[in-house]
Amino acid sequence: MLLLLFSIGDGQYGIEATQVLEIWPVIPLKPIHRAPDYIAGLAKCRKQLVPIIDISKLHINKPASSRISTRIILTKINGSNNKEHTIGIIAERVTDTVNIDDVPSASIGIKSKSGSLAGHELLVNGQLIHKINVNELLPGDLYDQIFSHE
Repeated sequence: MLLLLFSIGDGQYGIEATQVLEIWPVIPLKPIHRAPDYIAGLAKCRKQLVPIIDISKLHINKPASSRISTRIILTKINGSNNKEHTIGIIAERVTDTVNIDDVPSASIGIKSKSGSLAGHELLVNGQLIHKINVNELLPGDLYDQIFSHE
């Protein structure tokens, strides 16, 4: 399985590459009034508006740094209404992938829910990587607020 790697603070995280639709540079976003501050705004993608989440702000309450390697990762999530929706995730240091089938790795058996980043930990080449589940990225009440019009 191939993981797209990124950072939140000092931590290393990964999303299954099969869950990634596209990777964009950070672009100007349309603000959403009265939205939580970790919702960076809306972007237009193929005739639809896509909410963009700042994963650093959501997880460690610090906005993603403006770096050359900061990107928007587009992904699909299945929410509480059993519909599939596209969201974007602003993440730092989106530069690498790792194939965890070909690299010595071990799940250290920690199931965690750190903030809203449910997933599990992997030890890959001596580095701890938190593999997240994008379907559990948004708290249920926030998911319902964003997609309540459908």
